Amino acid sequence: MSSTDKKNYASGEKPVLTLTVTNAGTVPCVLNVGTSQQEFTVTSGNDRVFSTTDCLAKPSDVNLEIAAGKSETAKFTWDRVRSTPGCSPVNAKPSPGTYVFTAKLGDVESNRSVFDLD
Repeated sequence: MSSTDKKNYASGEKPVLTLTVTNAGTVPCVLNVGTSQQEFTVTSGNDRVFSTTDCLAKPSDVNLEIAAGKSETAKFTWDRVRSTPGCSPVNAKPSPGTYVFTAKLGDVESNRSVFDLD
């Protein structure tokens, strides 16, 4: 599940993006939650604004055991910058408006979390 710490951010405030992984099973499970599997993406309409994988230099694997019925979270503070695949420099900053945050862990994509930037 994806979420943000607020629904509206004043100019200069940095959104905190959160991925929550829950073990809905009845036994513990081990899951790779490392940066090799995680992707936090911010879009606006059809515009792909930012992804944590764009400038990721050394993806890592982190195998984590999650107890039955328990959750683990990963948080990322977005600096309100644009990124591109391959980490090419981007001079344009995201404009005020509505944005959508989604998270992926492996092939599983989260819900969409909508937020506004002033």
